[in-house]
This record gives sequence, structure tokens and C-alpha cells, in this order.
Amino acid sequence: MPLFISIITSFPTVIFTVLLSVAVLYWLVSLSGLVDSDVVEGDVGEGGSLALGGLLATLGLHGVPLPLVITLLALTGWLFSYFAMLLLGTHLNPGLLLWVFNGVVLILGFVVATIITSLLIRPMRPLFRPAQHLPIEQRLTGKQCTVRSGEVTKEKGRADAHIDGDHLILQVRSDSVLVRGERAIIIQYLFTEDAYWVVSEKDFEAGLAD
Repeated sequence: MPLFISIITSFPTVIFTVLLSVAVLYWLVSLSGLVDSDVVEGDVGEGGSLALGGLLATLGLHGVPLPLVITLLALTGWLFSYFAMLLLGTHLNPGLLLWVFNGVVLILGFVVATIITSLLIRPMRPLFRPAQHLPIEQRLTGKQCTVRSGEVTKEKGRADAHIDGDHLILQVRSDSVLVRGERAIIIQYLFTEDAYWVVSEKDFEAGLAD
């Protein structure tokens, strides 16, 4: 127990401990009815939060309530940081090497937490969709995007898109190979891949899009 307390109250795990504590406190307060249910059920990226919504969409953290995203980020980051310190950090002597290790754990903690959270919330999105006024996937359909990666194929590719002044970096797929800088039109959202099907703007204007 002393080792457990020491790890969760020491850098870098303490950062995730604080975030997780705030998240747990939020849910306890919300269950008591003291928090407006619209805050819990609302989607991110609406109104004054467009910039935040764009960032979350780029990271694959959109489509579910923001408190849930923060909770999962805090929990997964906390678990990664705790076990990294338990299995490796406790074997390092105090000094510069330990501080460097702590910094790496903190950065990796956020990266790993983001990846895992994006995977966890993917199957949850349909559950919250009725509560969302206009899903970002629907808002992006028919919008123009510009190929960002070297190329776009059926298996891989990224593109830049803008919606309501928000800059998004999207995973995209296409039947025909598109190259960097080429403009395309977003046709539909591919739920299983968390990506968007696109066609070149020339083909779309020529009426070749399915």
C-alpha cells in the first residue's frame, strides 16, 4: 500500500491521478442531479467549442460526451503511468535519468491514452447519436477536402478538411489513387474504419461518384 500511494501521488502519475479524481467527482455530482444533464449528453464541438471539437475529431475522440472522453483519457493514462512506474520506474535511482524517464512516461501516457480512448469510444458513438443534433460525420458529407498524405488508396490516406472554420485532419479512403494536394469530395463515413470515403473532385463533378 505505501508503494501504491507513493506512485499515484508522485510525478508523473499524480497528473493522471488528479484528472481521474476530477472526473470521478464530476460523475458523482452529476448522479446527484446537481449538474445539468445537457452537459453530460451534449456533443463536443458545438457553439463556442468548435476548435475543441475539431481537435477531438482529428484525434478520433468525437461522437460521445466530452466528460466521458476526459474520464477514459484519465483512466487509461493513469493505468499506463502507474504500471510503467511500478514495473520500471521503481528500479531507477533518483537523478537525471529518472526525471527523463518520468517525462517520457508522461508523454507516452497521453499518447497511449488517446489511442486507447479512440478505440473504446468507437462502438459507443451509435449509443449517443440520438442525443446529438448534427453528427460531425453528417456535416462532413459532401464537403471538399485536400489530400494531405502522399497518396490516398483503398487502404490508407489522410486529408485536410474545414468545417465552420474548423480545421480537421481526416482518415480517408478512395477507389482511385489520389495524390498529395489533390482535391476530393467526402461521400460517406466508414464506421468500421473510422474513415471517410472520398472521390476526386473532377470525378464528382463529372458525375462518376457512386
